[in-house]
Amino acid sequence: MERISIRRPIIDAIDETDASLSRFQNQMLKWAKYLEREIGSALGYKVTAKKYDVTGSVIELPDDCYRVLMVIPGDYEDELQVRYQDFTWPSVQSDEEDHEDDYYSWLWRPAETTYVNPLLWEVIAEELQLTVDYTDQELTVLYQKIETNQQGVWIINESHSDAIKKYIIYMTAKKFNWKTFKSDKLLRATSIQFVRDLERDYCIAVRHARAVDAETSELEKDQY
Repeated sequence: MERISIRRPIIDAIDETDASLSRFQNQMLKWAKYLEREIGSALGYKVTAKKYDVTGSVIELPDDCYRVLMVIPGDYEDELQVRYQDFTWPSVQSDEEDHEDDYYSWLWRPAETTYVNPLLWEVIAEELQLTVDYTDQELTVLYQKIETNQQGVWIINESHSDAIKKYIIYMTAKKFNWKTFKSDKLLRATSIQFVRDLERDYCIAVRHARAVDAETSELEKDQY
């Protein structure tokens, strides 16, 4: 399957709408990354860990960070790297009855350590925002990584491009039609229907992208 830069659907969305929107590419990149996470991958993403010497309550995440899984106080980078080497799905079953429904209890962590409660951190844009100041402390971040090019830009399946492009167009229309929604009722109704049509189009494209990813390749067919 062809692999492309996540910036390609952004450029395609601008080409199909308004060239003046090119000044909002940073916002469009955030939308593109959001939908890439929503589409997911049939093959999963490799898991890795990285240790940070924290200053304040903000950690700048690496370019290849697809999704943060767990944050652990201390330096456990090497131990986690060994444990999760070549893993694409990191979850393991927990024997703790009190945590049987807790997603984060399904992630293995070094013995006698505690993780930072997921309610106490949030990923915003390219940063991990913590509610507690960890200045002069070490934190190890366990995360799923995605392939990137030399500039640190995400590389995605070409099959995701159309869905991401349509989602960007939908979000752009939704954002910039806000004043229209507050205007004349007839004009407002037309705009709302237009945005709903765009929403339907991107939802269909997401289902198509997932279906294409799940198809068996010709190489795989030859091995059966």
